[in-house]
Amino acid sequence: MAIRAGDVLQRASIILNDEDFVRWTKEELFAWLNDAACEVVIRRPAARAVTGEVTLAAGALQRLPERGLELLDVVRNVGGRPVRRTDRQLLDDSAPDWPIMRQASAIKHYTFDERTPTVFYVYPPAKAGVTVEALYSESPPAVAADDDLLELDRAYMGPLVSYLLYRALAKDSEFANGALAAAHFQAFTEALGTNNEVTGAASPNTASV
Repeated sequence: MAIRAGDVLQRASIILNDEDFVRWTKEELFAWLNDAACEVVIRRPAARAVTGEVTLAAGALQRLPERGLELLDVVRNVGGRPVRRTDRQLLDDSAPDWPIMRQASAIKHYTFDERTPTVFYVYPPAKAGVTVEALYSESPPAVAADDDLLELDRAYMGPLVSYLLYRALAKDSEFANGALAAAHFQAFTEALGTNNEVTGAASPNTASV
């Protein structure tokens, strides 16, 4: 179930003792909430993981769609064979000219470097317009009103509130409280870290047989 933006603001304002949004305006809280949603997805890609068709450009170098944040997997050619991940160094060693090979309409492999999360390479190089099914994380749509929906599960309500409290109390004003801001930021990061650990432990890819 998606999270109503106004519900996050209300919870934060109660803790801040500012339910009329006098000390911290709704405008700035909405801005911080959008930052929080993006931070959640960066730290926890599964929070906004989408599977969709990606149309490839001509050649080996490819990029995610505009709202894509991080590639998670390239699953298959649309209507065709699976695509396997491979190591770029392996390709470089076995076929040094692979990035300039003849372009093809069926992709066999992809390679990806976590340091450039929106970029990946395909082998053989693609003909323009080839489509693959990919799994990637996507930035949530921005919110600006109480009834706007954050496209995140309600399980992330707590971390979102913690992030808002952190930003509010870290703001340079008479209400700033650096120690308390740091505590809320720690709560935010620890909640997402725990979520990652639980998800990893429960994954069918890591469960014992």
